[in-house]
Amino acid sequence: MQRVWLLLLAMTIISPAQELHLKTATRAPRNGISVPVSPTVHHIVQFDHPPGASDLSALTNAGATVIAVVPDNAVMVFGPATIAGANELGELAVTEKLSPSLSATGEQLAIIEFHSDVSIPAQNTVAAEENLTLLRPSILLAWHAITNATLEQLTSLAGHDEVAYIFPADPALLTESNIMPCAGMLTLAGPIAQYANIVHGWSLDTNNSAHLNYVFGDLTPKVPDTTTESEILRALDTWSSVTNVIFQPGTDPAGARTVLIKFASGAHGDQYPFSATSGVLAHTFYPVPINPESIAGDMHLNADENWHAGGDVDIYSVALHEAGHALGLGHTDNPGDVMYPYYRKGMVLSANDIGAVQALYGVPATAATPVAAPAAITIAPSRPAVNLTINPVPTPGQTAQVAITGTVTGGVPPLSVQWQTDHGSSGSVSPAASGTWTVPAVPLVPGTNTLTVTAFDSVDQTATASAIITRLQATTAVTGSAPISVSITSPATAVSTSANPVITLAGSAAGGAGITQIVWSTTAGATGTATGVGPWIAANIPLLTGTNTIVVRAIDSKGASAWAAAVVVRH
Repeated sequence: MQRVWLLLLAMTIISPAQELHLKTATRAPRNGISVPVSPTVHHIVQFDHPPGASDLSALTNAGATVIAVVPDNAVMVFGPATIAGANELGELAVTEKLSPSLSATGEQLAIIEFHSDVSIPAQNTVAAEENLTLLRPSILLAWHAITNATLEQLTSLAGHDEVAYIFPADPALLTESNIMPCAGMLTLAGPIAQYANIVHGWSLDTNNSAHLNYVFGDLTPKVPDTTTESEILRALDTWSSVTNVIFQPGTDPAGARTVLIKFASGAHGDQYPFSATSGVLAHTFYPVPINPESIAGDMHLNADENWHAGGDVDIYSVALHEAGHALGLGHTDNPGDVMYPYYRKGMVLSANDIGAVQALYGVPATAATPVAAPAAITIAPSRPAVNLTINPVPTPGQTAQVAITGTVTGGVPPLSVQWQTDHGSSGSVSPAASGTWTVPAVPLVPGTNTLTVTAFDSVDQTATASAIITRLQATTAVTGSAPISVSITSPATAVSTSANPVITLAGSAAGGAGITQIVWSTTAGATGTATGVGPWIAANIPLLTGTNTIVVRAIDSKGASAWAAAVVVRH
């Protein structure tokens, strides 16, 4: 049975001016300048914000098909895609389709990655035009094919619009059956392709380390719990031993900077249910700021698989690859790397794997302390606990940034304070001798901003606090008309909790040139239309486990709009 991994990644804004990250090049921002492009080819469209449900709907309505995601804030599309707020970046160049790892001399085995909307007959037609034969062993992903060719032949093949990327093939793909593929990374806007490059990881504290908690959920009944935990912790330790990442046991599965590791069957609280026959081994959520804190870095393994410690479905091998994704590593082009999209049991970190993780977190000054099982870690009673508080945050109104202050006490000095928002901003400050700390300017986006602050001491004790800050957005007024207003009256509070997988919102809207439609969207990508336009009700809005932000938008007859948001935390 073919085995496939899925990885979920949610696009988040990283900086105001977005670069386009490819493995072969980094394209500078075009500052609103678009290039002409034919709608009958695959081309890249970039936004100045993370593309959400409304952006994807606009692309679809314009006649485009979204094929893949390209960091940062861009998507690969096929078809016309001229919409407001989008910047046309054009096609991939031939050189951008050729992996730097390809050999310049002689024939070589290479994987041809086609755009996912290209059918197998169309793939064969392209290869035939170049007099090349495509090989498709059963383990290969549907949009991949293998050929044996020179770099000159591969360059000519890359000139076809149907081809997305070409990179070295592991010869073992043609002869061995114990290789497992990873289908790649998913975002709310679509999958990330092999030609894209991921350059973001967890932010570092003032000691230039990333402190992460881990919590175990349900484990597989097919292997003793102690063995399962030991194998997964061995995988975490493998990464922390080569870079400045420190894993320590946590207590809150939804807590800040916490990797929840669990085995699950079927629907298990996210948008990617497992099944006994799907071949999906696991999926992992990318770190903050790519994903919100409630799911960032979480690793889910399919409980219906036949797990072993050292067998064909090897816990350590799966966890080693998945932990790399949880740290922010994408797929490499080099056979033999743990992060190559096809891997086998018993692999060890290569120089490429180590270099990639050290590019995010640095080279450790000394060997990292091995990750221990939860029961083996204790805090000496003589060490005072770290205590952290955030002072009340002033209401920002429409201001784009706000100052936050607080106090940190206890712990073993020196102390450091790290902050981050769920929209990609982060930083570190050092507290004063009195324990007070100040962040003079936290950037805010319109709507709800979740701020998480974590304090660290010198022996890796931590404390975390959070606050929700709502920045108002100016409503779009219609000349001669009252400004549009929309409000959410149920739930009655801006932040509420629920144990249900769905929720119903209700409220009212008025103003503008006459309200014609009420639409809603969630941070998980779900969208819908409410019933009614004055008093309105939006039923059966799906909720993920963790924090869900729901935006409700009122639209008038002239297209002007205003919005309101609610945050629902599902237990």
